[in-house]
Amino acid sequence: MKPIQSDLNEKLLQQEFSITDNENIQLKKCREIAQNFVELENGIAVLSDLQHNRSYVYSGKLADELNIFRDKNILEIESIWEEELFAKLDSEDILQKHLLELQFFQLIKTIPFEQHKDYCVISRLKLADNLTQKALLHKMFYFTNATDKNVELALCLYYFDFLNSPLHHGMIINTANNSIIHQTEDGNSAFLSIREKEILKMIQAGKRSKEIAELLFISINTVNRHRQNILEKMRVGNTIEACTMAAKLKWI
Repeated sequence: MKPIQSDLNEKLLQQEFSITDNENIQLKKCREIAQNFVELENGIAVLSDLQHNRSYVYSGKLADELNIFRDKNILEIESIWEEELFAKLDSEDILQKHLLELQFFQLIKTIPFEQHKDYCVISRLKLADNLTQKALLHKMFYFTNATDKNVELALCLYYFDFLNSPLHHGMIINTANNSIIHQTEDGNSAFLSIREKEILKMIQAGKRSKEIAELLFISINTVNRHRQNILEKMRVGNTIEACTMAAKLKWI
């Protein structure tokens, strides 16, 4: 099974990007947002240009505390991944962050374009090898274009979790109406029903709907309805993707 970061990398970079007049305007606007955030919050902002596989890193005083991005306040890197920062964070938390972002990528395609800006991912990332249990909060926004809804830019904002939030690994939220769309950890345990997990395990084992129906003493229509519910809940295109995602999330 490929590392989750590789899965996400392929999804983000292998989109069929279209050239629009608004591309440079949106990039300029997002760069201003990143700069303003750093000046106000003393945090770190990473703006990733997915079409060109490039990131702009804006470093506030948080970077000094972590002893990273020391060369300049505004750094351009030839990657969409801020590996220098990831190296300072708990590896399991980074994995959960990437899983959540992959689910967010699937979700954003199903949301009306004008509402895209209302959604974001928020994660709590513990510092690696830190006896004081300090952590960062991370918010990530996807910026799309109206033509094909492709995600062109990803903006990640990092800052200290001063309140020592009880947030587990993270959630996808709607900032306009205060709703939680999906939550990891405790939320994950009830994300799929027991029967849906049972069916996913059988699909993973190579069983077809007819076999599953016979083993569970239910109709094929019921099996197919469960399969469709799984795809809708997980925001994936087929059961192979669902099995892969569920295995990585340790649901099955």
